[in-house]
Amino acid sequence: MRVVFFTPYYKQNRGNSTTAKRLEHGLSEKVEFSLFPYEEIGVNPALFEWMEKADIYHILHFSRFVQWAEKNDVTLDKPYIVTSGGTDLNHSLEEDEKRYLPLLREAKAITVFTQKAKQLLVEDYGLSDHSIYVIPQSIYLPSIENKNEAFTLPDGKPKLLLPAGIRPVKDVLFALRSMIKLSSDYPDLTFLIVGPNLDSEEFKKMKEAENKYDWLYYIPEVELGQMKMLYEWGDVVLNTSISEGQSTALLEAMSFKKPIIARENVGNSSIIQHGNNGLVFQSHEELYQSIKIVISDQEFYKQLSDRGFQTIEEKHTIKKEIASYMELYKK
Repeated sequence: MRVVFFTPYYKQNRGNSTTAKRLEHGLSEKVEFSLFPYEEIGVNPALFEWMEKADIYHILHFSRFVQWAEKNDVTLDKPYIVTSGGTDLNHSLEEDEKRYLPLLREAKAITVFTQKAKQLLVEDYGLSDHSIYVIPQSIYLPSIENKNEAFTLPDGKPKLLLPAGIRPVKDVLFALRSMIKLSSDYPDLTFLIVGPNLDSEEFKKMKEAENKYDWLYYIPEVELGQMKMLYEWGDVVLNTSISEGQSTALLEAMSFKKPIIARENVGNSSIIQHGNNGLVFQSHEELYQSIKIVISDQEFYKQLSDRGFQTIEEKHTIKKEIASYMELYKK
């Protein structure tokens, strides 16, 4: 079976590229899998050769794809599947329904990460319940090819890690007020933000904060395989996103038995059962109290860590995810 997989990004370390690399790893063992990162590579003859030979197209992030296809006059002439993440469904579709719905209506199948996302497409946009499939994300962290590229990580206690691209929807500086309060309780506190600069204004604010507070550190994007070192380093992993599809960073942290504390939104709530396998917060005070209880109560810390790991083992294995996509391809 020949599949052409369209992803907006592959080289840049962000949610879509993490998903693309994971699916490439799992699916290329089972099908002829040609991956095209349409925001990073110009349209070329090889793409049209792949498309001509393909049995199926698989599209990741429908709004970016529609914009790219319109600009480059690319049409779809084979059955196709659309996988929706977070931003396209939670923002783009609401902003310009007429532009993006036709692609979804013509898809043979649409996959989403959560039941809530499926419900949204059916109830708010009138798409067929039978064409939408919920396939939760899994985890794939490749081995590091060049171990000499390791980076220095700051010392401190507790070590708080926030992996996220620097852009408004990730709202990384939401945590600042809570961290200022925590730094009075824990003088050796370290707060590390890791992710690519995706918005100049947000990045400027973040760098200003880094220069102001000696416990705040920033590392630009790292290779996917290098994330292992970061999860091993951190005591607690945070997510402050206003909106999420389903955060692979949180799933990765859980696989390393690290407690997760995340802002309440549809994507994060699809992973976390509050107080069982992680914590969710809405306010600065709730974030402050959540971090404090997790790092001060060893028994609770272990409970969140163990149950988070159990969640991954039961619901988010790559074997289950790849089998679900293969079933759709065969259909």
